[in-house]
Amino acid sequence: MLLSGYTKDKDGNAIAGAVVEVKDAQFQTIYQAQSDIQGYYSIELPAGKYPFLTAVRDYGVDYLEYWCQNINLTQDMSLDIRFDSLEIYGLHAFEVKGAYPSLMVYFRPMSLEKYKKGEPDISPEINSIRAFIDGKAVSVLMENKVREYIGEDCMSAFLIQIALPADDRAWNRLDVEVRDNSNAFGTATIFSC
Repeated sequence: MLLSGYTKDKDGNAIAGAVVEVKDAQFQTIYQAQSDIQGYYSIELPAGKYPFLTAVRDYGVDYLEYWCQNINLTQDMSLDIRFDSLEIYGLHAFEVKGAYPSLMVYFRPMSLEKYKKGEPDISPEINSIRAFIDGKAVSVLMENKVREYIGEDCMSAFLIQIALPADDRAWNRLDVEVRDNSNAFGTATIFSC
């Protein structure tokens, strides 16, 4: 099976030399590719389920990572990737049974600027959160900033509630995008299990 696509910045410009890695459940890299001058990458993979994919160039210098979870590769797949100086880590989505038809989405946003300063809480001041189900924009109904214990310190995270499409509550792909007050950008993707 072929997993391929383009690595781009927040404005859609190609990022050459990005390292795209498919990882196992222990975060160990099992397949890897590098994007070319047009930002194109491709990885030949056996059919199967892959828990993580990351992409970045110059990690911690110019960019933070893009994360994708739960890829179920049953045929060739196109996955375009965008990354910038924000990262969305720990993306999870779940439906509360018997509740309003929506998804609860948890994630930890991280800021390269705060990372470089060595701040214990590297969560940015979020200006906007957008969500897309199977490529269609959906409403963010509620945003809840939460504190997550990380040992000696705490880190800010978010639990948001997003609307499910009225015509079909089943979903395959969820993309979450965040921007901070300086227009830095981050996005992540999760596929339903």
